This record gives sequence, structure tokens and C-alpha cells, in this order.
Amino acid sequence: MGLLKFKGSKSFRLRLLLSTLSGKSIRIDDIRLNDTSPGLRDFEASFLRLMEKLTNGCVVEINETGERMGRV
Repeated sequence: MGLLKFKGSKSFRLRLLLSTLSGKSIRIDDIRLNDTSPGLRDFEASFLRLMEKLTNGCVVEINETGERMGRV
């Protein structure tokens, strides 16, 4: 399986959904990098944790600042 790599928060939920349906790992970098409050929003982190619990074998990794995430 290949790793899908993206930058930015555009179409965040759609990218996660398509990654889940296709069974491919995903990595998203530079999430709101130039924003006054960079990184994932609370509701997006909650959505990732929900996806992690609902899918079999899914592991979500978020860096300290929330500007990078990966779903394996």
C-alpha cells in the first residue's frame, strides 16, 4: 500500500474518508501553518480519534503542534 501525502487543511475530512475507504495510509503536513492558530482544530482531532476507534487497525499520529498528522 502506498502513502498518500498532502499539504494544508483543504478537504481534510474528504482526504481522510477516501484514505479510509481505499485502505491507504495518509500523511498531511503544514496544517494551517501560516494561521494565527496553526494546526488541527479540536473538532478535527476529535474526528481523528473517532476514526481511530471505528476502524480496525487504524493508528493516528499527531505531532505536538498539530501541524502534521498521519493515519496508518
